[in-house]
Amino acid sequence: MAVLETPLMQQWREIKNRHTDALVFFRVGDFYEMFYEDAEEGARLLGLTLTSRNNGSSRAPLAGIPVHALDTYLQRLIRLGRRVAICEQVEDPALAKGIVRREVLQTISPGTVLTDSLLHADRNNFLVALACDPGGGPVGAAWADLSTGELWAREVTWATLPDLLGRLDPAEILLPRSWELATFPISTRALRTYRADWSFEPAFAGDELRRRFGVITLDGFGFRASDGVLVGACGGVAAYLAETQASACAALRTPRIMRSGEVMDLDEMTRRNLELVEPLNTASGGATVLGVIDHTLTPMGTRLLRRWLL
Repeated sequence: MAVLETPLMQQWREIKNRHTDALVFFRVGDFYEMFYEDAEEGARLLGLTLTSRNNGSSRAPLAGIPVHALDTYLQRLIRLGRRVAICEQVEDPALAKGIVRREVLQTISPGTVLTDSLLHADRNNFLVALACDPGGGPVGAAWADLSTGELWAREVTWATLPDLLGRLDPAEILLPRSWELATFPISTRALRTYRADWSFEPAFAGDELRRRFGVITLDGFGFRASDGVLVGACGGVAAYLAETQASACAALRTPRIMRSGEVMDLDEMTRRNLELVEPLNTASGGATVLGVIDHTLTPMGTRLLRRWLL
C-alpha cells in the first residue's frame, strides 16, 4: 500500500532529495525540524529527544531545535564533520496560499563556515580542492579561507601532497567523484566532499573563474598555458562556494599562484621537531616557536604569522 504523505512532508522530501549528503534543518515556525534518517542521526549526535509527526497514513520520526539556538547546534555538528542545509520559510505564512514556500538558503560545511563561534581564532579554516589530469602527472591544489577571502593555488606531486595538506590542515577537501574509491594521502580531520569530475575540468573551471571575477582571460592572474590542473582546482573551489555560500562568495579574492622555489617547504617531521606550532609533548603544554614570537594584536595577525611559519 502506498504511503500517503502530508503536503509538508512532500515538500521536505523534495528538498531532501536535492541535499542527500546534508542534514536538512527544515524551518517550521520557531523551530528547525529534522525528519526520518536526519532526525535519527540528529537526535544521536545532538542529544535530542526523538519523537514523531503525523504524515498522513504513517508517522515520521522527528527531532527539532529552537531557531534561536541554531549556532550552538551548528557548532557541534560542524566539529563532528557534518554538513547542514538550512531550509528557511521564504514567504510570510499569513500571506501564503496553501503550504508556505521553503528553500535552502545556505549549506554549511566545515570548510565554508563564517560564524566566529565556529572558527578557530588562531588558524585559517581552509577549504582545499584537488585536481589532476586524467593521464596522470602533477596535482593541482587550491585552498581558500572564506572568512578572509584568500584563494591560493599550487602545483604539487603526489609525493609532496601529504606535506602540503599537513601544513594547511584543511577542514574540508573537494575531490572529483571518480576518486571516491581511490587510496591517497589525505588529512584525517578533513571532511571529504566529492563533486562531479567535470567541475574540475579546465574548460568548465576556467569559465567559472572568468565569470566570477569578470575577466576575459586568466592570464592576469598568472596562469600559464600548462596550468590546467591549477585552473581546475581554483574553479572547483569557486563553483562550490557559489553553490553553498553565494553571498559570502562575492568576497572571494582573485587567485594567487605559489610557484616552486618561492617558499621553503617544511615536511611534517621538520615541523614537529622544530615545534613550530605544536609542542612535541602535548600533555605538558610545552612552548612552541609561534607561542614565543606571537605578539600580534588580532586573530588575523596570528593566522598570518602561523601561515608564514608553516
